Amino acid sequence: MPRYRDFARAWIEDLSQLPGVLEDVSKTGCKVRFSHVFPVDTDREYLLSVHPSCRSGIREFELVVRPEWVREKDNSLDIGFSILHSPGSKFHHSYIELLSENEDELFEEACQ
Repeated sequence: MPRYRDFARAWIEDLSQLPGVLEDVSKTGCKVRFSHVFPVDTDREYLLSVHPSCRSGIREFELVVRPEWVREKDNSLDIGFSILHSPGSKFHHSYIELLSENEDELFEEACQ
């Protein structure tokens, strides 16, 4: 499954009052980095609120996610989530399409 790098804000109220950064995303999963460490229950589902950059034209959307892995590094926390069926799936798919198109444009520019 292709993965796309981006730097959108990501909130999970049940985990942290501070936002994280959505660093990469695919149709089935994503990685979020938090600037602090906290406990994560990997057996539960969470509601992830994604705030794409304003230039994307895509509004905030929510995804139901489940942690697949957690890595603590230098007082930060990376969490890999699988994306479950979600109310924001339509917006998530639009977001993935936009990231894919942007990546294709950058590749074409680099080849010219």
